[in-house]
Amino acid sequence: MTTMNEEVEKLRKEAEANMSEAERLVRLYEKYPDMKKYVGRWNKIAYYSRSINEIANEVELRHNCGCCNDSPLEAWPFLQTEDGCVYSDPPRILVGEKHWIAGDTPEDGWEEKLLKEKIPEKIVEIIRFRFEKDRIMRIEIAESS
Repeated sequence: MTTMNEEVEKLRKEAEANMSEAERLVRLYEKYPDMKKYVGRWNKIAYYSRSINEIANEVELRHNCGCCNDSPLEAWPFLQTEDGCVYSDPPRILVGEKHWIAGDTPEDGWEEKLLKEKIPEKIVEIIRFRFEKDRIMRIEIAESS
């Protein structure tokens, strides 16, 4: 059973956390006035801005589905700022899919999709390296069988 004091304290902490988040978003919005909010699968929240596309310095790679053997692989390019991540616009770009043996395989034209959106070559190289590493792993698995 929760006491009233515990309930009030819990609500105060939630309010403080919400105010802190609001202040963080205001700071980001002042820097990136075209910023919008995107909610992806599993309630992934991404604040994104077109002005990030050419300066994105990191990428998150994630599968769209956790159970499917051929789940789409999404690239989420972003810039890490002092106030948190700001993603590119669009915030997610389909680049490949999960391979049933191991790793991921690229989708045809994935590099051009990123470059068309003005995503830096550095991000493309990170993804390219991931696909190559996964290809080598599949070969090693096949050869050891």
